[in-house]
Amino acid sequence: MELQTALTSGTRVSFAGGSLRETARVVFSGLAGDEHLVVTDLSPFHPQSLTWPDQPGDRGWMTLADGQKVAVLDSREGLLNLQTGILAIGDTARSLKRGDPVLVSVVLHVVQSAPAAGENVTLEVDHPFRAALSLQHTGVHLAALALNQCAAAFWTKDPGDADSLGAPNLDKAAVARSEIAVDASTDHYRLGKSLRKKGFDAAAFLADLPGQAAAINTVLRGMLEVPAPVHITPVEGLLGDRRLWTTRLNGAEVSMPCGGTHVGHLSELASIEVELAATEDGFFMVTRSRQSSALASAG
Repeated sequence: MELQTALTSGTRVSFAGGSLRETARVVFSGLAGDEHLVVTDLSPFHPQSLTWPDQPGDRGWMTLADGQKVAVLDSREGLLNLQTGILAIGDTARSLKRGDPVLVSVVLHVVQSAPAAGENVTLEVDHPFRAALSLQHTGVHLAALALNQCAAAFWTKDPGDADSLGAPNLDKAAVARSEIAVDASTDHYRLGKSLRKKGFDAAAFLADLPGQAAAINTVLRGMLEVPAPVHITPVEGLLGDRRLWTTRLNGAEVSMPCGGTHVGHLSELASIEVELAATEDGFFMVTRSRQSSALASAG
């Protein structure tokens, strides 16, 4: 779907710095089918991405100028054409060529009832929902690094792409789809012909998935022995900006591109455990991250 707007810029976002509340100005308000969509100049909401929709969009509340508080039911990414003012949403946005300099990203807040353009509003994110997704997302990143480390022995030649710990990046090469939920996350990996040509012995890896899972879980326990801060940079900027996730694992700095949200410190994780299961074209990995007891009690 396309909507004609008077928008001239993308949305500035502050979720990478952990923000949960911002005062902002409504720059677009309209209907798309039966949904009220609101775009603000600034937002703390992390929207579901068009290109890699693994993490669900934040939800929460919007307080209008008259004090009325309405629910933000969902938040999603839309694409604005700076030349035409046309806002593309849903499948129409997904079909557009990313990287086109005239396209910028905006946060679409799906609300119960829409304020007028130009109105000042307060945006507030549902903290427990954000925190649960952030915990699982951080666990997924560590699980991916542990998977790469444990799968390193199954490469018969160097694929020429290593993660930040130096292991061949199986996660990057094979992941086809990811789904992050509040209690667990699932990553689907495709071990196709192209990967085997690069030197990955898929048959040997798949022959003992319980053993691979046990090895990954051992590595994950070691990763949490010396917890370190977690950072997303830049902490504020346009939604379409490239962001980098970084932390330290046993003294080694690790990083990877990521547009999601995360815990602020690895001490927030009590444990991370994975399970692996075979599929027709590879395997999937379920990652469950558990919050530290002190934080759980405080919550």
